[in-house]
Parts: sequence; structure tokens; C-alpha cells
Amino acid sequence: MQDTITIEHPSVGNVNEITDMWVELAADQREYESYIQPEESREAVREMIAHRIASDCVYVACVETDGQEQEQTQILGFVTYEIERGAYALSETRGIIQNLYVTPSKRGAGIGTQLLCAAEDKLHNQGATVITLETLAENTRAQEFYRQQGYDAHRVQFERTLDFTEEN
Repeated sequence: MQDTITIEHPSVGNVNEITDMWVELAADQREYESYIQPEESREAVREMIAHRIASDCVYVACVETDGQEQEQTQILGFVTYEIERGAYALSETRGIIQNLYVTPSKRGAGIGTQLLCAAEDKLHNQGATVITLETLAENTRAQEFYRQQGYDAHRVQFERTLDFTEEN
């Protein structure tokens, strides 16, 4: 029997589980030279996730699993998003996808696409005319996924490490 995946807004009771997934996402991103320290960021992320849940700015992908006594819901991934609120007047209303994560064993099954589409629809309904997101320059797998979803590079960020020695 095929599992049915649903995309829904999580409850506050899911904060810790989504936070754990975010920490796993951030740990994975260290491979691509992310500076984020996952465990050291856990409490701040927990607060951010709770705020996103209260603001209806997060979706989760869920599947029902059969337990001994009752069915249980397992979260397979999440996406966080919001409308940009900034100091500048913009010619477009920009929706921002901040985080998109799918449990590694479930990648390639369309769950990321379902989460992204749900966030895009929500942002469109909130007035977004464009949607932006970021991925690390070395994360070619994520870049390919976003290109397949119709995203194009819009900005390029440059970085330089400063290594001043006494010889300079």
C-alpha cells in the first residue's frame, strides 16, 4: 500500500521535531561551507519555528504510520516562508522561502516539490509576485532542484576570507 503524504500546517506540539530537522539541515549544510553552528543555534531556531507556526508560515509533509494501538503521524520534511517586510519600497512583493528540508531517506519522492508548491501558493495568496530563496554555492544538488522548479539565479553573493598577517 502506498503511503499518502499530506502537506499541512503543524501544531505547536511539533516545534521540537521541526527544530531537530532544522538542526540536521544545518549540519548537512556544513559540507557546503555553511558557517551556521547547528547545535549552538538550536534554541534560537526553536523560537523561530514556534513563531513561524504561530504565524502560519511553515508547512510540514506528513505520513500516517500504523502503530501498535493507533495511527501516528510522522513528519518527513518542512518548509518555512514569509513575505519580505523591509525598509525599501520595492517594485515587486517578494515572498521568501527560508528553509526547505526533506528527511534524507525520503528525498527524490516529490516531497520537496509538494512543500515548495504549498509555500509558493500561500505566498501568492498573500500577495507575493516573486519568490526568492538561497542555497550555498557548492550545493549543486539543491541548485538543480530549484532550477527544475523554475527558479533562476537572480543575485550572486561574493565572499572573501580575511587573513591578515604581520607581514602585510
